[in-house]
Amino acid sequence: MTLQTLLRRRIAGIERGGPDRATPLPATPFGIAALDGVLGGGLAAGALHEFTGPGAAGLGLRLAAARAGALLWIGTGATFRDDGWPYGPGLAGLGIEVGRLLLVVARDTLEALWAAEEALRCKAVAATVVELAREGRPADLTATRRLSLAAREGGGLGFLTRQRPFPGPSAAATRWTVAPVSGPADGWGGVGDTALDLTLTRNRRGPAGRWTLVWRCDERLFTLAAPSLDLAAPATDRPHPPRPAALWRRAG
Repeated sequence: MTLQTLLRRRIAGIERGGPDRATPLPATPFGIAALDGVLGGGLAAGALHEFTGPGAAGLGLRLAAARAGALLWIGTGATFRDDGWPYGPGLAGLGIEVGRLLLVVARDTLEALWAAEEALRCKAVAATVVELAREGRPADLTATRRLSLAAREGGGLGFLTRQRPFPGPSAAATRWTVAPVSGPADGWGGVGDTALDLTLTRNRRGPAGRWTLVWRCDERLFTLAAPSLDLAAPATDRPHPPRPAALWRRAG
């Protein structure tokens, strides 16, 4: 066996989630065929994924809920005070068992990134969500590379969420923007299902794309919004974006 062949196998092993893994780690699907198809089956485990916009942390936790293990939600005290603390009924509405969730309150962004890196290395943690205020500028290319390597080592899901888009490069395997939109009515004059405008802006496994997802609370699953639905424009396209629905926002 040539050195070139050995190197190729070593690189392939690293891309699958680490040099000591013979098979790829299972991906975490959205449950939407069109979306999961461009991701190669779903969000890659042992990798960092970046989401920007309101409700991003809750979306990350929802996607990780199907994985066995602890869920860590990391943020600064200022971030939690500005956006509000996690809301138990809201988490339950997303199918997240509150007993699995560990909340880590950091003193500043650098400490939050350090905590996320340590958590991502732990194989007992199913997913780590680190929530950063504004653009989260300390999470630059170097910091996201460190988080990506830690996620590869631990094998869990890493979610980096920012309140606003970060213009710099990132080592995340995927980058997304999230915006709440008006969902379908419930037919009884009450609040309908939550809908999200989800844009994949970077994807190492395939093309980018854009989807409008509806979270079916009773069925605990995502569906694509029907083409006939009269959905409002994403909040990020408006000059003064409204705050998202309370349940979804306080879940993440």
